[in-house]
Amino acid sequence: MSSAAKWCASRFAGQAGGESTCLSTLLWSSLELKGTPRFHRQSAGKDMRIAILSDIHGNLEALEAVAIDLRAREVDRIVCLGDMIGYGPDPEGVVRLVRRLKCLAILGNHEAALQSTEARRWMNFQARENNVRTEQLLGEESLAYCRSLPRSVLLAEALFVHGFPPESVFIYLFRQTDRKIAELFASSPLSLYFVGHTHDLQLVRQTEGEIVRMPLAEGTIRLPEDMGQIVNAGSVGQPRDGDLRAKYLVWDSVTRLLQVLFVPYDCRITVAKIRRLGFPDAYAERLCRS
Repeated sequence: MSSAAKWCASRFAGQAGGESTCLSTLLWSSLELKGTPRFHRQSAGKDMRIAILSDIHGNLEALEAVAIDLRAREVDRIVCLGDMIGYGPDPEGVVRLVRRLKCLAILGNHEAALQSTEARRWMNFQARENNVRTEQLLGEESLAYCRSLPRSVLLAEALFVHGFPPESVFIYLFRQTDRKIAELFASSPLSLYFVGHTHDLQLVRQTEGEIVRMPLAEGTIRLPEDMGQIVNAGSVGQPRDGDLRAKYLVWDSVTRLLQVLFVPYDCRITVAKIRRLGFPDAYAERLCRS
């Protein structure tokens, strides 16, 4: 038994499926190291208004609606938390618009799967087949861009990562125990993190030593400075919370106010494109459930 297998066996003893999940994560992490920038620090000041987009998933109509909505928001920077591509019909159009908007983008698991066939094997069959098709729909410049993204970004005293801090592209927030989250807060000088990956809006915070998890609704909330907090930004292009609108955030590091924004768009256009390409119908049904 390898040292990784031994560690996983001891760490997840008695937990159904835990050992295999652990091994998969470790293998993914080893694959991530090949040619992927690990970290990017922005030199801008700590007082900023930052728009946070995540999991666009090739949905150009949703991204265009968000881009229009952003015009009235007066933000200093836009961060994209990865998974610009995958599932949706317009990966090339989305990547080009992300770049035109001058987003500071980080690596998602769907971009990571473009790095090697070895990495792609760790996706489920349907997602793996779609990743192959997505690669065919991307131009060479966009492919190179997706493969070069950093795994995390530090900006305005907050850390931005696709999966789970400090730099996992693949680990889901909802699978982390309260103890694991408390250990993150205790081991880092940072107190604020923004993540994606789950497609669900959520706030996880530590208050009086207790980890509290709560959904985020449309509107504005304040994030106190004196506690550890992880904000899940939901999804622009494939929300899974029962509300079909595109979701994104605006964070003001001065006022500590977080806006949770829901933007309507015509999902029927995207659905028609998905079906014309012959993608699995489940990808269409997720967008326009009646």
